[in-house]
Amino acid sequence: MAEYDVLIKNGTIVDGLRMPAYRGDIGIRGGKIAAMGNVGGDASRVIDATGLIVAPGFMDIHTHYDAALSGWDPYATLSGWHGVTTVAIGNCGFGFAPVRPEDRERAMLRMERTETIPLSIMQTGMRWDWVTFPEFLDSLDTHGLGVNAASLVPYSPLRAWVMGNEAARDPNYQAKPEEIAQMKHLLREALEAGGFGFSATFSMANRDYDGGYLPTQVAPREEYLEMAAVLRDYNRGSIEWTMGRALQGLKLDFLIELAKTSGRPLNWNAIVYDPTNPTNWRRQLDWTEKAYREAVVLPVDICLPVEFEFTLETIGLFDQLPAWNEATVGTLEERKAKLSDPARRPALKKDMEGGVMGRPRRRDRDDGEAAQVSMFQWDQTFVDDVHLDKNSHLQGRSISDIAAEQGKHPVDAMLDLAVEEDFKTEFSMPSLLNDNDEAVGQIIKHPLCLIGASDGGAHTKFLTSGRYPTHFLAHWVRDKGLMSLEEAHWRLSTMLGWAIGIRDRGWLREGMPADIVVYDLEKLAVLPMETVTDLPNNDWRRVQKADGYHYTLVNGGITFEGQTCTGALPGKMLRSYEQGA
Repeated sequence: MAEYDVLIKNGTIVDGLRMPAYRGDIGIRGGKIAAMGNVGGDASRVIDATGLIVAPGFMDIHTHYDAALSGWDPYATLSGWHGVTTVAIGNCGFGFAPVRPEDRERAMLRMERTETIPLSIMQTGMRWDWVTFPEFLDSLDTHGLGVNAASLVPYSPLRAWVMGNEAARDPNYQAKPEEIAQMKHLLREALEAGGFGFSATFSMANRDYDGGYLPTQVAPREEYLEMAAVLRDYNRGSIEWTMGRALQGLKLDFLIELAKTSGRPLNWNAIVYDPTNPTNWRRQLDWTEKAYREAVVLPVDICLPVEFEFTLETIGLFDQLPAWNEATVGTLEERKAKLSDPARRPALKKDMEGGVMGRPRRRDRDDGEAAQVSMFQWDQTFVDDVHLDKNSHLQGRSISDIAAEQGKHPVDAMLDLAVEEDFKTEFSMPSLLNDNDEAVGQIIKHPLCLIGASDGGAHTKFLTSGRYPTHFLAHWVRDKGLMSLEEAHWRLSTMLGWAIGIRDRGWLREGMPADIVVYDLEKLAVLPMETVTDLPNNDWRRVQKADGYHYTLVNGGITFEGQTCTGALPGKMLRSYEQGA
């Protein structure tokens, strides 16, 4: 019998703890690292890593693979193709547990609008062999994973379970003491089953299935502090928060209060460079430094350019703008009728010109709303593809150019074309956010910023941010020299794990789980966007794969050779009670 299951020979080891890289071997046995250094002995599989980097697998702490992992994609491929071995799900307060059988459709509808995951693929692909949060974790474990997964407790389904779907999102309804007590009980039950804290969103970019409020957006300060106190009792996990304007007017400093009350790290999303508000990131970093002096409050950054390719068939793109929110609710035909209605156009234009997706309303906000996505710079919004031959002359041109030629407002030019083409016109925004390398570089290298926010598993038809580890290493580390490779790998694994409560992996040492990526730094590259038809119901999504990765190992099992999935399922559902403090 071979001494090792896998032996990685002659690689350049970057251990994830910022030790200087060194040449050596790693022997793996029983899913763990059994030996490091000059390792002798035989192995069932030998990997020659000469000239290659051997490093901890990456952690992707902001994903929405909740549905995909429970059905059609146990590898979280949009992240898995890029060396990710551990993902966190249950973010932004969205998820599928606890959910009663009669509320499953409602939960999927909520996820469809908030994270633009088509309802039909969830209906077809999800197993739904659970009701409670502990049962959800067990389901993922039982059916097999190609990555490790850590789940936060999403607060919207928890609140809806206790209060009912409508009362839970009614801003005029306050939870009764017995309802608060039940929510705390459910949170304790989830933590005891292995949940990693809880998550919520205040962002008005996220709305319920009918364009209305989400439960997390109406819950008051006192209720969240009650939940934070539960985390203090258990002293594990974290809080994940997606910023925005709370209905109760809570400000950024509320995050400090939450972190102090819980005694646990809080990470919030997200710091970006917004060309329509080009100094906001500096204010956010200043606030971050102030906050960290009082509690562990850490921002997540987005380390790559944010680019959209989309059609207006997709719902939920403009939900923080009231007129657009109202006009994009309903069936396809109802939405077409509303967006083509001349009486609605003035409000649509006013929203786009005066709201956070056109120009920020104010430059001095401290509630996070000005950091929301600024969707349209008309000279940087292009017609990527047309559906009708008669419009082929518009392909590749900007909306501002088309509007000037037609003598129209840009909103009219875009909507007239989209409606004429039955919402099949494809638009692109290649410079939506983070188009300033100098600013983004300063954000990324800030010592308190967490690398991440892929949103993997969500926005399947227009966003491919799961590529961020490859972009980070190739562009920022190799090409720009922003930081050392040792620092970069600490940022991509150990630091992220610490921030969300994972303590048993993220670096390479004897006895640690063998979550490992083997790659060629010089050849590392993000491949062009492509459309693949690999979702349930033969549905399609946009993806970006990578060059330069040779092997990805999860708990010692090889899950990817290059970009080819091996079919192995060595991943596990991580449990917070196994992590210590």
